[in-house]
Amino acid sequence: MAEKSFDAMLRQALLEANWREYHSAWEEAEDPPFSPAYRRWRTRLLADPFGWVKKQLRPLWAKVLRTAACLVLASAVALGSLMAVSPTVRAAVLNWLREISGNLMTYSTDRQAETEALPSNWRITWLPENWGLQDMSTSFWKYQENSGKGNLFYSCYAPGGTDLTTNVDDVSDAEAVRETIQVQGTQADYYESDGYQVLLWENEEGFLFLLRGDFFLDREDFLKIAESVAYYDGTDVAYQLEWIPGDYEPMHRDELVGAAQEEWTYNKVSLTWRYVTDPVCEFLLPDGEPEEVTVGGAAAQYWAASEPLEASDSASSITVGDIVVTVSKDPGADQTGTLLWTDPDTNTTFLLEGALEGDDLIHMAESMVRTTPNPSAPSHHAALMEGTAGG
Repeated sequence: MAEKSFDAMLRQALLEANWREYHSAWEEAEDPPFSPAYRRWRTRLLADPFGWVKKQLRPLWAKVLRTAACLVLASAVALGSLMAVSPTVRAAVLNWLREISGNLMTYSTDRQAETEALPSNWRITWLPENWGLQDMSTSFWKYQENSGKGNLFYSCYAPGGTDLTTNVDDVSDAEAVRETIQVQGTQADYYESDGYQVLLWENEEGFLFLLRGDFFLDREDFLKIAESVAYYDGTDVAYQLEWIPGDYEPMHRDELVGAAQEEWTYNKVSLTWRYVTDPVCEFLLPDGEPEEVTVGGAAAQYWAASEPLEASDSASSITVGDIVVTVSKDPGADQTGTLLWTDPDTNTTFLLEGALEGDDLIHMAESMVRTTPNPSAPSHHAALMEGTAGG
């Protein structure tokens, strides 16, 4: 049996088993007050569970942890969104096959890419005011309204043995809320529930685009954002930091075209650096007035942490069978120091945040050098779920 088919069958079986076990508890439970750090970790896990495992654990455990990631994914989906058992609806959407089962939609294609372009070559080029970039990876860009009340996910997927699973929260049958509309002159699937809207469409090169968010954005602005997605052919630059505090160890680097996010960890606490060339919006920044500082003689802004990080706040663990996976956590907003600066020569904005003093953050920033761009390979298996990744 092909690995792809086995993965799909295993995922579906786990989803249904978890639904049968937990549906009564889910129907009676209230939404738990998840912390921003947990939501961010969960987003990255669910966006690419197998890739997340590869970044977190040693190759010796790859097969065991692949199964563990699938179990974690299934449990999170079962507890976070309603999995209704209904006949599967299959239909071709240009080059992508759409399969709908309950409130889950899976889009897949075996078409091979006919271009060397990467998913990160396509970007959102318009957002309403007061939106900022909160998180990104090779699988998604997450934006948030500055008050924290609105969320928006954008993803692009390359053809070539790719599958994407997503959902419509608050409904039992996604097919019943699917509407066929036009986006950028091509057929698109638009799903709408009481709280969420999801949009998928394909371009001429066979790339699949996903946009999903809540109704903090009205439908007009939501579709305007989709229409703004365009091929990015700006300055292709990359950067790296040559000095990191000695106790920190690398976790991963997600490099996109003209953007990157890199993380390190020490004592189960993460340190994050990201940059975007020609950004469509600002990064999501802390509240309060920053201190004006300099990075290599250039103007920069620094937000100091207001509270020290306690050891008990530094990590969380997940147990799957006999396996315990310990996950590094982001410090809380009041425990995080943040440094923001730009490279005017390339119109690149940088953000560095972690539980460090300002002098250490500035030292890291001043160690930055240009390097040869090397974008990460795109993911071919992804899951973005509202009520889980979309929280």
